[in-house]
Amino acid sequence: MKLQKISIYFLVLALTAILALGCNGAAPAGEKYSGEAEGYAGPIKVDVFVDDDGNITDIEIVEESETTGIGDADTMAPLLDEIIANNGTDGVDVKSGATVTSDAIFAAVDDAMSKVE
Repeated sequence: MKLQKISIYFLVLALTAILALGCNGAAPAGEKYSGEAEGYAGPIKVDVFVDDDGNITDIEIVEESETTGIGDADTMAPLLDEIIANNGTDGVDVKSGATVTSDAIFAAVDDAMSKVE
């Protein structure tokens, strides 16, 4: 009886681990287009995900060397959210204190979007 309980415990643990791993690595929806532009401290590369209707579903900064806390990927996340909500860079304001980085992100997103058919 004790062996059966241990077996059930390990089975539940294994299934939980499989489910957790399967959910964490989900890729954003849509086709991926890459863009690049020169930032304040080097190139900024982005992946822009676009659905079948041409709407931006997600943007990921895949490479940057900007100043931590001012223009790094984590700090610029709200700017990316605005671009997604706006479905493009038109009308989105730069982040105060990170104008060069903001403009580079706009240019990299525009570069990626220029590749959408």
